[in-house]
Amino acid sequence: MDFLLALLKPNDWLKGDAEKVLKTQRGSLWTSLIAVVEALMVGREFGLDPERMVANIVPICRLEDAEKKVALRAAAFMARHKLSTFDAFHAAFAMNDVIISSDKVFDKVGLKRIPLF
Repeated sequence: MDFLLALLKPNDWLKGDAEKVLKTQRGSLWTSLIAVVEALMVGREFGLDPERMVANIVPICRLEDAEKKVALRAAAFMARHKLSTFDAFHAAFAMNDVIISSDKVFDKVGLKRIPLF
């Protein structure tokens, strides 16, 4: 994940090394959805745009198509609705289903929610 952040942040002490690795490994890199989640959480602390982050990760590292769609959807929820990283991923996974939660934040993104009170 520090590899991805070094590439995505404007200034990072590992940026030069990460760019060298990218040059030699381009086309063979893959990552997991967990690394994307972690990058988005840390990126938020640095004020990085979540949609831009995911859009830049996708060409660098291969993600399974389903994971790519979830990551892009979660990033949009973070950017447009100010959802936390975890809420955004919960919403992205539950998009076409019903979520059970006391958190009204899911109503903002149009999810069907069974409320807990």
